[in-house]
Amino acid sequence: MDYKIQALNGFQLYPDQIVTVFRSFYESDEKDLDVLTEITGLNRRKTRLLLNFLADLGLSEKRTFNRTKLGQLVYKEDGFFQDDGTLWLFHYMIASNEFIVVWNRILNYLYQIDEFEATDFDFLFVDLKDQISEYSYKKHIRQEISTVIKTYTETLLKSLDFIEEDYDGRYLVHRNPDIDDAILLVCIYQYREKFFKGATALPIGELISGNNGVARIFTIDEYSFREALERMKNRGWLTIESRGNLDQIRLQDGDHTVEYMKEYYSKRGS
Repeated sequence: MDYKIQALNGFQLYPDQIVTVFRSFYESDEKDLDVLTEITGLNRRKTRLLLNFLADLGLSEKRTFNRTKLGQLVYKEDGFFQDDGTLWLFHYMIASNEFIVVWNRILNYLYQIDEFEATDFDFLFVDLKDQISEYSYKKHIRQEISTVIKTYTETLLKSLDFIEEDYDGRYLVHRNPDIDDAILLVCIYQYREKFFKGATALPIGELISGNNGVARIFTIDEYSFREALERMKNRGWLTIESRGNLDQIRLQDGDHTVEYMKEYYSKRGS
């Protein structure tokens, strides 16, 4: 499998820059990279990298530069990326992207630990040693680990309070964050689209502790996650099958990501 070691080739995810590219992309009809670069005021390389990152978040299409329904909704409802629900969705989208290997492996691992140092993650990438250049293995992976940490403690996802800088180079992982059920359901749909496309049912155990599972990526414990599923069942959003050997949920057919993001945005402040 091919991997992308650095999501932004070493650049940090500064909120003002990604918002500028996102809004410029949705406020103009331009698909030409050079024109978008001029509009954003950033250099061409950074504009291209941020456009590709927006595609990783589901807010645009790679290569074609086409808008997406999800991107259009986020632009309308939270065009400056200030809502935590939007940011939690971003968290899941990048964390569950196996191509962006450093983010994916770190954020899948955090559910097992309460605190860490930046050097604690080196073992996660030993298998890549023979697949990438020695320079990338020794330098780029370490740089990207730093970028992941800074994204949650200093830049784009800081407001989520998911990772907290402690002292002497240590960081704390906050467990059971307060996430709206509609956002969790959106991420469950994304999980199915990415890993079980077309499946009629999803094993609850995989959603809790399986690789890229929703509860795992959000560090939500089993009891709290099952409570959330029960609330979703009571709202008619899904069904739970727990008879005999069954322990699974059933969703509506198709991808309802946009529908439930609309549900989330519609009840803000209510």
